[in-house]
Amino acid sequence: MKDFDKWQKVLTDFMPILNQMGGTNTSVYQEVGNPSNLTVIHEFTSKEKAEAFVNSVELHESRKEAEVIGTPKIWYTNKL
Repeated sequence: MKDFDKWQKVLTDFMPILNQMGGTNTSVYQEVGNPSNLTVIHEFTSKEKAEAFVNSVELHESRKEAEVIGTPKIWYTNKL
């Protein structure tokens, strides 16, 4: 992303939508030495809800608004 503060505001504004889509927790990590590179972990109540979120128009619109650069890498995992 180009501007972390702008990105963070978009994420904060997006949280109610994320929660409505089944999101239960979000963690953000910033790469040491490269503050434009983030790892964002969203937890969901089910894989189906996570997939619906990833494919949602709302998410794609918020990425554009936040000026996300590149295509995010997405993994579906289980917490152990």
